Amino acid sequence: MPDATALRKRKFWICAGGEFFATTMFVFLVCGSKLNRYSSSDIVLHVSVTAGLSIATLAMTIGHLSGGLINPVVSVALMATRKISILEGVFYTLAQLLGGILGAALLYGLTSPRLHGDLGVTKPAEEINGAQAFGIELLLTFVLIFTIFAATDPGKEHRGYEIPLSIGLCVFICHMVGIPFTGCSMNPARSFGPALIMNSWEHHWVYWVGPIPGGIIAALLYEHVFSSSKTEVVPNVT
Repeated sequence: MPDATALRKRKFWICAGGEFFATTMFVFLVCGSKLNRYSSSDIVLHVSVTAGLSIATLAMTIGHLSGGLINPVVSVALMATRKISILEGVFYTLAQLLGGILGAALLYGLTSPRLHGDLGVTKPAEEINGAQAFGIELLLTFVLIFTIFAATDPGKEHRGYEIPLSIGLCVFICHMVGIPFTGCSMNPARSFGPALIMNSWEHHWVYWVGPIPGGIIAALLYEHVFSSSKTEVVPNVT
């Protein structure tokens, strides 16, 4: 595990900077897609497509640096499975949270006040209580992290854009399901940025307490039960 000397290495800060940049752009794009005036059914599709394609594209752009995490839950999941060090995970998470704040701040400053609304703050629907929102966020994040670990399983020998694209498709599907219920976060940085800028904290705990355990459970389950190294199953890629 890298010690504090890693903080003096240029590559470490480039990786953290990549996470900061990508999360900034992701929050700006996804929250920005919610500012458009569409019907309720149209906005679900609009935001879902934006979220899925944004993740796929941004993960591809910085994947060669930090892996293209763009989500504190992914950082925690990788720490839990010892794929990255605690030092890396902590700094990536801080970079992602700061990126989420900057992305929301840029959106707030670059758009008309009459379009702001709630600036894309995630909050449960009126008919969804806190416990239900917690369960939905936990389950959706479980699906996302399980997909990420499956897509990046070395034994599957995936190459090129198929990895970020498969993750982006998962993000799209989860948003199609989750937006009407919780706004579909699965990402504390995505929720924290607009909540801070708009000072809107109603049920904000859901978007931390739900995704983090969901991500850890998915990571440990895949890594210790379903990974190609544990099953000794060689995928048929012909």
